This record gives sequence, C-alpha cells and structure tokens, in this order.
Amino acid sequence: MSTAAVKTVKLYEDLILSLLRLPQVVRLHQPNNKIYIDNLQAFRDSLQLLWQMTPSLNIRIHRGRIYVNETRLSSTKNLAVAVTKLTEILEARQIFGFRFCKADNFTDEDIVQFFQDLVQSRSMPSPGDWLASRLEGKWVSPIQDSDFKISIVLSTDGTGKAKPIIWNAGIRTLALKAKKSYSRALAVLTNLNDKISVGENVNVSKPRRVVQDMVEGLFQNENLLLSLSTIRDYDDYTCTHSVNVAILSMCLGKRLGLSKIQIMVLGLSALFHDLGKVDIPIDLIRKTSKFTPEEYDEVKKHPLHSVLRILRINSDHALKSKLLVSPYEHHLGIDLGGYPSFERATPLTLYGRIVAIADHYDALTSSRSYRPVPISPEQALNIMLGIAGSQLDPLLLKVFVNMIGIYPIGTLVLLDSQEVAMVMETPSGAEQGRPNCVLLEFVDNNLESREVIDLSEKGDDGRFRRNILRCFHPSEFGLNPSDILLE
Repeated sequence: MSTAAVKTVKLYEDLILSLLRLPQVVRLHQPNNKIYIDNLQAFRDSLQLLWQMTPSLNIRIHRGRIYVNETRLSSTKNLAVAVTKLTEILEARQIFGFRFCKADNFTDEDIVQFFQDLVQSRSMPSPGDWLASRLEGKWVSPIQDSDFKISIVLSTDGTGKAKPIIWNAGIRTLALKAKKSYSRALAVLTNLNDKISVGENVNVSKPRRVVQDMVEGLFQNENLLLSLSTIRDYDDYTCTHSVNVAILSMCLGKRLGLSKIQIMVLGLSALFHDLGKVDIPIDLIRKTSKFTPEEYDEVKKHPLHSVLRILRINSDHALKSKLLVSPYEHHLGIDLGGYPSFERATPLTLYGRIVAIADHYDALTSSRSYRPVPISPEQALNIMLGIAGSQLDPLLLKVFVNMIGIYPIGTLVLLDSQEVAMVMETPSGAEQGRPNCVLLEFVDNNLESREVIDLSEKGDDGRFRRNILRCFHPSEFGLNPSDILLE
C-alpha cells in the first residue's frame, strides 16, 4: 500500500473513531470542556481533509466489516471494537451507515446538532425515518436500506425449488451475539497483549467474561461459534489465531462432554496459549524466510514465556494453576518429542491435547508471513491425520474431524453442476461428505450468496443432484467465511 493510501486509511479510521466518541462527549460535557473541544475539532479536521479527496463519504457496515466508499478497512485493534460499537448504533436506528457530503460553511453547531439528533433518534418509534427527516438536505444523512445492495439468501422448499427466506429472529439474534463476543474477545486479548508488552499489570476478569459469553453461545448454537472460527486476519494473526483456537478448543470440549465450567477454563487457557509471543522479537514473528537454528530456538521459548506471563496475571491461584498447563504443552506432542524439551514421563493433559489439535488446525488454514497461501481445511485435516499418534492424540483428532466434517465449515467447493458453494454445516446424521452449502455467484466481480442447498438431496433417478469436484481455500476469492455464513 502506498504512503498516500496509508494516510487516507488512517484518516478514515480517525473519522470513524471520532464518530463513535462524539455522541457520548456531547451528552456528558459542556461546550467549553477541553474534551468536548478536542473531539469536535478532531471530527471536523478528519472530515475536511477527506473532503479534499472526495465530495462524498459513505461509512457503512456490511457483513461485519466497515466500508468507507468502496474501501473495506482492514481490522486493527481500534477498529475491532469500532465494528461492534458502530453496528450497535446503526441497528438501534434501523439504518446501515452515514453519508457525509462536502459543505463549505458547516459550523460546530451543525456538528453538535447532528450528534444530538443521533442520540435522540434512538428513542423514536421509527428512528431511521425520524433521523432522515431531521437531516434532510443537510451535510450528513443516514444510509437506509434502499441506498445500497445487500445479497438475499435463499433456501429450498420441500419440492427443491428456491424460495426467499427471512432469518429466523432467534438465529439472527444469536449470530449477532456471537459476532459481538468474537469482537470483544479480540479487543480484550489485544489490549491484554499491549499492556503486557509495556509491563502493566493485567487482570483475568475481562477475558473470563468474554469466554463465558462464548460458552453460552456454544450451548445455544455450536455451528454459529464454529463459523466464527473461520475468521482470518493476517494483519493481526496472533490475536485472531488465539481467539480461533479458543473457539475450536471449546467446541471440541463440548463434544467430549465437558461441563460449562470445564469448557470455560479450557477456552481461557486456549486464549492465553500464545501469550508468550509478546516476548519474541517481532521481526522473528513476521519473518518470511526459514528460521536459523538460533532463531528457531528463540521462537520455541514462547510456551515457557506464556506460562510466566500467566503467572503474573491477577487471578486466584486455583484458576491460574488450571490455565498454565495447555499453553506449556501445546507444542510438546503426545510422544513428548516436541518443545519445551525436558525429562518427563507423564502423558499430556486432556486440555493440552485439545489445544494442540485446535492450534494445528487454525495455523495450517491461516495465511502466515512464511506461507502467504493458506492450506485448505480438507488438506489441513489430512496433514493432521498424518501426525496422529506422534504429535496429536488420534482419538481426540477423530472426534475433531467428525466435529469439523470432511468438508469443514467455510470450505469453498466446486460442484459438478459448475456451481461454487460454501459449506455451512454437516447436519447430525447426514451422510459423510454431504454437507449443507450456500451457493455463490459472481455479481459485479464479487461473490454473493444465493441459496442454501443440501448435497445429500437426490433426484428422481436416485442419484445425488450435486457432487463436490474440488475444494478451495476461501482466501483465494478474498472471502472470510464468517462474512457470508453470519450475514
């Protein structure tokens, strides 16, 4: 990305963060307050600088991502929280974004009036329409449903014909809660890493709350949580990876019959499994070429660093002692031939074996500095089966493969009907290799979801209507599966 493009994206981020701060600032502070003045000026400066580049700015949320005009903003630790907050603001007002049109003589009073109207609109019977009428003809207006395209998901009825469906309200609510839990977990872990890296004291209470939220979501709808584990963010691999490993570990723990409390401890331990990477030089974490023996020895210290970091977290000793083991063991291997290397005769703990499987799977299916092209979920499972018995527990891996399915959630498949689809789930009792999928089609060079199909469906001749020819990693099409599966 060019220097100019980086500066523009930074301006976008500054404007969004100001947009999120000002409603509360206007509500809580007087106009002569320094916080009030500074935030107002920051919003004005960002807007005016961006208006020099384009006369109209559209800020909207689509499929859990922030867009400014046609630019999708990459996830950062600030924007991970911003997505959740902006989504809440927009949903409460039944709108999809804001349009800021260039105005040469708008005043501070105009800005304040906009934010006062924004706050007040929430209590109106039709908040979106009320806000639109208040802002009609002004420099800012809400983006409503008719102002941009959202793909419509279809399903099939009993005859096999496609029919439009509306999200079941309960599932929709659970999906939103799951996405918010993921965003909070990512933000909390990022903040924790930042504090640790500068030597500040950290507390286990916030991470524990977000993991507890995910445990509740897991028992309400496992597939929604598994869909979230498909999120891939190369810009912040370490934190995204840790949240995904926590989700996969908790799902596997549930399949093994663990209690909610046990799953919470397992998830929290998995969330912290790579905490020690803050002590590894960043140039090693991001290195694109092969490690030297000395560099690899340094990287292999991160499980020990994780243990030391967890010991310093403010928490009761009983919980802390349970969180230490799987971060220490996740690279050790069930044959104890991995690292850290030491004389040991006792086998790995259950939590250590679970986290090792989740860590391997997410690492293989993610882009890395040394492997820009990720491995498909199908290939990843085959690789993992090849190291079962040495590095990974073969019995737990079998349960994991059954949970993930031969074609895991988020896998992109080419069908013999020459259609492209994304795997949604493999229903309980369904024939192996016959998942439910969302058909995708190219619309204006973007893949959009079309209808939900069941690959176990047969025609009048008794043959399957569709068969999988080939699998792809969704990143080959620039897709994050959760954007489609949880829209």
